[in-house]
Amino acid sequence: MQVRLLGSIDLVVGGEARPVPGLRRKALLAALALERGRIVSAGRLIDTVWGDAAPPGRGNTLQRHVSYLRQMMDSREVIVSRPPGYLMDLPPGSVDTERAEALMRRAQQSPDPAGRLHWMREASRLFRGAPLIEVNDLPWLREEARRLDELRAQAVRATVDGRLALGQHADLLPELEQLVRDHPLDEHVHGQLILALYRSGRQADALEAYGRLRRTLGDELGIDVGPELRDLELAMLRHDPGLAVPERPRPPQAARLPRLGGSPLVGRERELAALRSLVDAAAGGAGGAAFIVGEPGIGKTRLTAELARHAEQRGMRVFRGRAALPQVQFRPLTEALQSALRHFGMPTDDGLLPYRHALARLVPQLREPGPAVPDESPVVLAEAVLRLVTALSGGDGGVLVLEDLHDADADTLAVVDYLADNAPAERLLLVGTCRRYPGAALAVARAAQQRRAGRLIALSRLSGREVRELAAGCLGVAAARVPGPVADRLLSSADGLPLHVEELLAGCADDGTLRWAAGRWELTGPVDRAVPPSLGETLAARVDRLGPDARAVLRAGALFGRQFPGAAAGAAAGVSGAVLHEGLNEAVAHQLVSAQDDPQWYAFRHAMTAEALRAAMLPADRADLARRAAQFLAAAPVGRFHGSDQLLAELWSTASEPARAATRLAAAGREASGQGAVATAIVLLERALSMVDRDLGGELASDLGEALVGAYAAAGRVKDAYALGARLAGGVLPDRRASLHLRLADVATAAGDWTEARYELGEARLHAGPEPEPAVAARLDAIEAQVALGDAATPDRLSRARELAGRALRAAVATGRPETSCSALDTLGRCARLHDLAEADVLYERGLTIATAHHLIGWRINFLYQLGTDEGIRDGDPRRLVEALSVARRAGTVVTALDIELELSVVRLCRGETAAAADSAARCERDAARLRLDHIRLEALGVRIMAAAHRGERPAVAELLEAFRARGGEQDDLASAVHGFGVVFCHLRHGDLDRALAEADLAAEQEGRRPAAYVSYLHGPRLFLSVLAGRAGAAECARVASSAQAQARWNRQFVPLAEALLAGREGRRADADAATARFLDLSRPYPLARHLGLRLVAPEAAAGRWGDPPAWQRAAGSYLNGFAPATGHSRPA
Repeated sequence: MQVRLLGSIDLVVGGEARPVPGLRRKALLAALALERGRIVSAGRLIDTVWGDAAPPGRGNTLQRHVSYLRQMMDSREVIVSRPPGYLMDLPPGSVDTERAEALMRRAQQSPDPAGRLHWMREASRLFRGAPLIEVNDLPWLREEARRLDELRAQAVRATVDGRLALGQHADLLPELEQLVRDHPLDEHVHGQLILALYRSGRQADALEAYGRLRRTLGDELGIDVGPELRDLELAMLRHDPGLAVPERPRPPQAARLPRLGGSPLVGRERELAALRSLVDAAAGGAGGAAFIVGEPGIGKTRLTAELARHAEQRGMRVFRGRAALPQVQFRPLTEALQSALRHFGMPTDDGLLPYRHALARLVPQLREPGPAVPDESPVVLAEAVLRLVTALSGGDGGVLVLEDLHDADADTLAVVDYLADNAPAERLLLVGTCRRYPGAALAVARAAQQRRAGRLIALSRLSGREVRELAAGCLGVAAARVPGPVADRLLSSADGLPLHVEELLAGCADDGTLRWAAGRWELTGPVDRAVPPSLGETLAARVDRLGPDARAVLRAGALFGRQFPGAAAGAAAGVSGAVLHEGLNEAVAHQLVSAQDDPQWYAFRHAMTAEALRAAMLPADRADLARRAAQFLAAAPVGRFHGSDQLLAELWSTASEPARAATRLAAAGREASGQGAVATAIVLLERALSMVDRDLGGELASDLGEALVGAYAAAGRVKDAYALGARLAGGVLPDRRASLHLRLADVATAAGDWTEARYELGEARLHAGPEPEPAVAARLDAIEAQVALGDAATPDRLSRARELAGRALRAAVATGRPETSCSALDTLGRCARLHDLAEADVLYERGLTIATAHHLIGWRINFLYQLGTDEGIRDGDPRRLVEALSVARRAGTVVTALDIELELSVVRLCRGETAAAADSAARCERDAARLRLDHIRLEALGVRIMAAAHRGERPAVAELLEAFRARGGEQDDLASAVHGFGVVFCHLRHGDLDRALAEADLAAEQEGRRPAAYVSYLHGPRLFLSVLAGRAGAAECARVASSAQAQARWNRQFVPLAEALLAGREGRRADADAATARFLDLSRPYPLARHLGLRLVAPEAAAGRWGDPPAWQRAAGSYLNGFAPATGHSRPA
C-alpha cells in the first residue's frame, strides 16, 4: 500500500489508485501519513482537519472518517488506535514524501554525476503536481505544503544541473525555455538556460537571455542580477574553458555493470521503420494495429519502448499494459487505463456516458453512484475501451501497447480483436506483443493479418555483427573494444537472442570474469567455454550468484509470477525485516528485479527469470513455499488486489490443497462473471469444478455447478449448460435440485428453446414437490408464462399465459418477491397490449412502481420503455421514451438504449421531425455496426429508409433499399413497416397514388406472411388510399376503427378522413365536414399525414363543395415545399 501526497491525495492499494473523496478525509490522511509510524493525538488531528470550524461531536466524526479510510485501504491494521490518538502503521517508503526525500539524499551522496541524475530523476517522478494540492490552504498543512513545493523545485533544478553536467544541454533547451516562462524572476533557472545556450554554441542568444533577465529584474523589482550571473556573463565574454562540460569522474571499477535493457536498439531497423510509419499514419487519422511476435528474449519490449518514444515525440499519448500469469480478466487493459486516468483524468465526453458502467468493470473508480445494469456483451465493453482510449488520446492520437498477450485471458483477447478491427477509423494504433508459439494470442494476431486489420511483425534472431553491436551498447564501448573471448562466447552461446546476450554479459560481470579498469573492459581470467547454457539456465545461474537471503526471496517470489509482493515472498522464504530489505536491494542492484510504484511490490526484469526459477525447484520445495506464501496472503497484510483470488488459487493448488484452490477459483470466477469477463469466468469455474468433481453432492460443487451453468448461458453456450445441468442433477443436494432446474429453464427460455424449457420446468416442479414453497411456485409460474406466450404452438397461448402470470403475480406479492412480480407484470402487459393499450399501461405502471421502490433498474428501464412505446403509439408523445433513454444511458444498458432511441426515432418521424429521426437512426446504425448488433443495425437502416421516404428523397430511398435487401431485410418482419410506413409516403410526396397503393398492398401481403409483434402503422394509410381509389367503403372503415390497430393514433386519424371522402361522394356535406374536423383534431401531432391527406382529398372536396380545399392546398403547399425533395443523399453506414 502507498499513500501519495505529492499531487492529488490518494491511495494505491494492490497497484490500483483510489482517489480519496472529501476535503476532510484528504486532510486526515495527509496528517497521519506525514507522521507515519508516530502517534498523532486526536486533538491535533481535529485541529488539522477542521481548525476553528470543528463540528459538535468532533470525536465521533473523526472516528467515522478513520473508519472510511480503513475501508478504502481494505485493512483495519494500517490506521491503528493508540492513545491519545491514531498511528499510521506502514513500512518505511510507503508515503511518497518519504521516498522523494530519501531519493534526493541518495542523489546528493552519489559521487557520480550519472548516479546523482538517476536518483534525482526518480525523486522528480514522484511529484504528480503541487504537493497536498487539495489541502494546502488548511493552516496546519500550509507550511508543510510550502516545504514540499520547495522540495519539488529543488528536484527540478537539481535534475537540470545533473543533465547539464552530463552534457545534455541541447536536449534541455525546450524544457528550460518553458521553466523560464513559468518562473520569470528565478535567477537560478535563467542561469541554467544561459549556460545551456552557451554550451550549444549560441553565445549571442545566451548573452541576450542574460540582458533580458537584467532588464526584467530592473524594471519590475528595481534590482540587478546576482553575483553568480554576473560572473557567468564575464566567463562567457572571455570564453572561459571552465564553462565547458566537466569531465566525468571515472566510477569505481567494481561499481560498473553492463547496461541491461537500455542499450541502443540493434538489428531492428526494418521493423522499427514499419512501426514508425504506422504511428505516423495513426497521427494523421488512419489508425491501425500491429502485432510483434517472437520467441522469449527476442526484444519485443525493447522495440515497443522505441515505438513509444517516437509516438511521444509526435505529441501522441501512449498507454501501456501487460498480461501476466496467473491470468486475470482484463489485466493489461486495466493497467493501461488506470495509469492513463491517473495522469490525464476522465475525459468530459458525452459519448462516453452510456459506457461508463461498462468501463467500471475495468476501472472501479469510474463507477458512478446509483443502480446500474450495464450490458455484459464483450463487444459493448470493447467499444467502451475504444471510446475511452480515443477520448484520452485527444487530437494528436494515441498508441495502446499491450504486452505479453500470450498470457492474456480470452476476454482481453476478444477486446483486442475488436480494437484491431475498429482502430483504422480512429487516431489510434494498437500494438500487441506475444510469443511465437501456437495459442489464442497468436491466432488473434494472424486472423487480424488475414483480414487486413493488423500487421504481423515477426522478430528474428540477431546476426553475428548485430550481437557484437548489442554487446558494445551494453558495455558502453565501441564494438571493436568488446573483449574478443567475450564476443566469441556470446556468438557461440547466446543464439542471437538479445536477452541472452545481456544476461551472459551480466553473468561475466557478476562472477568477476569481466570488469571495468583503466577506461576499458578487461578479463580477469578465462571465459567459461562449457556447453552453451540455455537462456533459462543463464537466468537461474545469475540468481545463484546472489547471497542466500536474496536467492531464497527470489525463488519464493517466482511462485507469484512476474510480479510479487516482497513481504509475502519473504514470509515464504523465512526472511523478514532488514534482511529482507537488503536481499531485495541486492536483487535490484544486480538488475534481476525492479521496484514498482507500490513499494510493497517487485517485478522480475523478464518473465523468463521467474519461469526458470520455478522450473528448477523440486515439487516438494515448491509445495512448501507455496503453502507458506498462501497462508501469509490469506491473512491479508498486503490487502486485496486485482487477481488476488487467482494468485491464491495457484498457490493452494501448488501446495496440493484442491478444496482451498477451488474456493478461491470460485470467487475469482464470480468476480470475472460480474465484470462481464464470461470466457475467463468459464475457464476459472471449470477448473474449480474439476478439482472437486468427485464430490458433486457437496455444497461447494453445487455452488460451482450453478455458477457455471449461468456463465455458459451468458456466453451463449446453451448446450453446454444443458449438459452440465444433466451431469449435476443427480449429484447436487436434493433441496437444490429444483433451483438448478429452474436456472436451466431460465436459460432455455432466454434462448427461445421452448421444448427444453418445458422439460426443465417439469423437472423443477417434480423436485419442488406437490406443494412447493410459495416463492418457488411463483417463479415456476412466471417462467412458464413466458414460455406459453413465446411458444406459438401453445394452445390458447394468450389465456394460458395470462392465467400463469396472474397466479405468479399473486404469489410473488404475497411472498415479497419483487423481481418475480415484475416478470409476471411484464408478461401480462405484453398479452394486454395486443388488444388494449390502456390495460397494458395499467400493468406497466404497476411494474414501474415496484421496480422503482426496490431499485430494480433493469425492470424500471423495461417498463419506462414499454410505457413510452405505448404513449408514442397512442398519441405520438415522445416524453416517456426520452426519459427511458436517459435512464438507460446512465445505467449503461447500451443495447437497450439503442432500441429505445430507434423507437423514439419512429415517434419523431410520425411527428414530422424527419431530420432528427434520420440523424438518430444513422448514429444508431453506426454504433450497432461497431457493436456487431446485426438486427439493430438492420432496424436502424429501416428507419433511415422511412425518414428519406417521408422527405421524398427517391434516389436515397432506392439506394438504402438496395442495402436493406442485401442485408436480408425483405425476409424480416420489419419489411412491412419499411414499405407501408416508409416507401408509401415517398410515392405520395411525388403524387404517385397508384404506386403508393401498390406499395401498401405489398406491405399488407408481407405483414400477412410475417405478422408483426407490434401495432402496425400500415392499416390507416392503406384504408385511406383504398377508399380514395374506390376499392373500400364504410364497412372497411368500421372494421379498421374497431380493430386493435386503431389504438395507434397514426392509424386512427385516417379513418375519419376516409369517412369524409365517402360522405362527400354521397352528398352528405355536413357529415363530411364533421369527419374532416375529427381528422384535423387527430392529425395535430402528425403534420406530414395531415397535409398530404388534405391535399389528396382537396379535389373531391372542391367538387363536392365541402371543407375548405383552397386553404388546405395553400397550407399543404407551404409545408411540403419547405421539405422539397433533396437532390443529394447519404450513403448507408
